[in-house]
Amino acid sequence: MATVLDQIEVAMCLFDAQDRTVLWNDCFERYFPEHAGLVHAGEPYTENLRRFYRHRLASDELGALEHHVAEAVQRHRMQRAPLEFDHHGFRVRAASLEIGPQWRARVWRKTQPLVTAGTAARQVAAKPAQSRPLSAEVADALESIADGVLLVDSEDRVLWANRQFFDLLGVPHLALSSGCRADDLHALAWQGHAPGPDHAAGLEVLRRRHRFSGAPYELALPRDRWVRVTERRGTSAQGHGYFSYVDITALKRQQRELRMFSERLEKLAVTDSLTGLVNRRRFDENLAAELRRAVPGTAPLSLLMVDVDKFKPLNDAHGHVAGDAVLRQVAQCLAGAVRRAGDMVARYGGEEFAVLLPRTGLDAARALAERIRQRVAALRLPLEQAAAVQVTVSIGVCASLDVPDGESCSAFVERADAALYEAKRLGRNRVEANMPQPGQRDACPGRPRPAQTVG
Repeated sequence: MATVLDQIEVAMCLFDAQDRTVLWNDCFERYFPEHAGLVHAGEPYTENLRRFYRHRLASDELGALEHHVAEAVQRHRMQRAPLEFDHHGFRVRAASLEIGPQWRARVWRKTQPLVTAGTAARQVAAKPAQSRPLSAEVADALESIADGVLLVDSEDRVLWANRQFFDLLGVPHLALSSGCRADDLHALAWQGHAPGPDHAAGLEVLRRRHRFSGAPYELALPRDRWVRVTERRGTSAQGHGYFSYVDITALKRQQRELRMFSERLEKLAVTDSLTGLVNRRRFDENLAAELRRAVPGTAPLSLLMVDVDKFKPLNDAHGHVAGDAVLRQVAQCLAGAVRRAGDMVARYGGEEFAVLLPRTGLDAARALAERIRQRVAALRLPLEQAAAVQVTVSIGVCASLDVPDGESCSAFVERADAALYEAKRLGRNRVEANMPQPGQRDACPGRPRPAQTVG
């Protein structure tokens, strides 16, 4: 098939499910001479793209190379319809097709030579243009469609636009002054409005568009409005280009609402509803990640297991509402004491909390635990039908160490639990630490935590 496509001047490259190059034809290297002799089987598509963009980007644009590569990979994976771009003096049409679950083929075909300002001038001299850029019939037809349409010449000067275009951008018809360019209309649309991040992103999109025309792009407009722009340019007899502007404001707002809803759902999935702290699920994920990163001696990891003393008698005496209030107050106290970026306070379960401290050794963790214990002990919690109640906590501390065969999450938590149980056994309202000697897995062997918390 690749050889057949060579005979009709169609470039082709086949990629596997991991976006690695499998095969390509001769026409591919003729269309893209930057790959000639360099593309090879097994090459990631990202490397292919980096080589492609290094030859297209100006020196001041190379800083955005990875951004272009990421966008191109996304188009490669999601493309369902052909798109066009300019390359080496030609308009090239590119298509992408899935071939079963294992392959994706990309094909490229040159359509017409690009018409530059110079070639357009020569063609116009040979065949003078009509006085109007569009016939009356075509203009009337374009006025009747719902999308905005803009016509520009080979130098991007505006020739004509329909009424819907002006309505979408919110610019006056007088904007079509002599020498006005398409980008000037975008700037005019923002005139009198405070530019924000979306405006800055739009300017960058327009800047890239001049070099990589053909693919649709989105632009933000004032008052939270958006348009999707598709252009076809540089292949007509006079080098005229046509832009269509589609109002996608409703779609963008729906996408934003969906993203916010998804973020709320994700937050709910990892947040304890009573205390507002992260829950056991998120704690387990972070603990596993931090244990992998921990480097004893240079980047240690410490863990505090915090348990409210005699919580069950308090809960039985004053009720679950009062018990919930106590847990919320203790959670706030913990969150207020642990403020360093990267540290985590979680509700581990019931009346037990966990504090994860990356880049923290045992001594610093023990000092923090003592400050937490003192803060909680200083609380006086007013409960209904009762005088102010004093609440205390017991805390077990452990730190990562150079264990030869590594340490699992469960073993790490068990060491902190063992220290917590020791604090309970020695009278509560205290801090106990547990760190094994190098090569040992547990400093308190034979002391499993009982099935029921001692309170």
